[in-house]
Amino acid sequence: MIPKISRGSNPVGLVKYLFGKGRHNEHSNQHLVCASGDMLAAFGLDGRPAESFARIGERFDRRYRVRASKDDPFPKDRRGKYNPERVPGKDRVWHCSLSIKAGQGILSDMEWDAIVRDYLKRMNIIQEDGRETMSWVAVRHGLSRNGNDHVHLMVQLAGDDEWYNTYDDRKHAQRSCRGMERERPELIELDRTVIDSKARFKYEEWRRWAEWKAHDEYDGVRPWDVLDPAERTRLIARVAASTMPRHHVCRVVEACAKASHSEDEFIRRVRREGFNIDPRLRKGVAKGSFDAPEQVVGYRITWRSEDGWTERFSAFDLGDDLRLASLRQDWMRDPRSKALAVQEWRASMENRPPVVSDGMERRLENLSTHDMERLIDEAFHIAKSLENKSGDEYTQAMRDGLRTFDRLRERYGLDDSIPANMMQSFVSPFENNEGVVR
Repeated sequence: MIPKISRGSNPVGLVKYLFGKGRHNEHSNQHLVCASGDMLAAFGLDGRPAESFARIGERFDRRYRVRASKDDPFPKDRRGKYNPERVPGKDRVWHCSLSIKAGQGILSDMEWDAIVRDYLKRMNIIQEDGRETMSWVAVRHGLSRNGNDHVHLMVQLAGDDEWYNTYDDRKHAQRSCRGMERERPELIELDRTVIDSKARFKYEEWRRWAEWKAHDEYDGVRPWDVLDPAERTRLIARVAASTMPRHHVCRVVEACAKASHSEDEFIRRVRREGFNIDPRLRKGVAKGSFDAPEQVVGYRITWRSEDGWTERFSAFDLGDDLRLASLRQDWMRDPRSKALAVQEWRASMENRPPVVSDGMERRLENLSTHDMERLIDEAFHIAKSLENKSGDEYTQAMRDGLRTFDRLRERYGLDDSIPANMMQSFVSPFENNEGVVR
């Protein structure tokens, strides 16, 4: 995580900024994630302000006014050369943003709540027993302009007993973040998934794709071109926050690689996910003379969205762990597997069906976690499509859904031998309380 600390003397102005549009109209879905107990009444259940900004500022300054009434109106580091005019309450507001690296992932509000509280304990703003002696709020937006998932912390440095000591707070913040990255499960999991050391991307590419997709999906009354820039930015940010083609491809390819026992199986698994995979042949090797897997030194994945967007990624783009040389260390390398790999690479290059139609990837015992997730997701998608439908419309939606599900069963090699308890997990979304398919 990346901490960024600043100081100020205007709590009302900071609250306006946190719940406003942002300097470049980049703020979207501004809402409270968590706060100290004395600040909760200022916000509704949706996390939006329930009081005026001025009233929230007054509530936030309550402890400062107590300190000022006790003739102690200055933060500890603003009593000398950093405050020669002796301005009361100067820099009493401590503002810290905590960011996830762009492209590393997006956390839920509950995860941010736990992280914020842990961070504040490590910074000695919240006591170890959970006791709060200072006022604070944590506000979350959509992604920043650079693609970071982040949360803003606003802390009143005036405490019940004394002022908070900000000495070396930036170093302390860095140590706290590094500690949480090593210890907190949600941050460890982010590090294990697709991060910048695994799937490289430029934010400009992501933004360009998000702009295209937001425009393509827009179905408002007014034409896209006449929308004001702020509204277009919000629509684009909504798409960018929930989608990233390169990371989607990286996750699927990684799942295929881990589930595969051989190179030929990997090629078939990738292709059945709807991707094109083409080999990168060693320099000097022509397509016609290709006869050994050692002549393949890399690969390229082509992904196409349902609405027409195309992206191409090399193994280098997806990360060192997914380069062919790394993957081959975990695969079988016997003569049969090598021969099949050559045939499958050729079939992929020529856009022909796989050479092997009953490979290990079609055996029930080799069904991967990704395969199961895909089947279950489709089952619940079908169930969702049936909501609020009846009669012929319901029957047609059911037929379309089950036809899609049958194609998936065929793709993953599932037949009537699938265990009843496993099949039940797929069918149950379509059943009513009596266990009858609706």
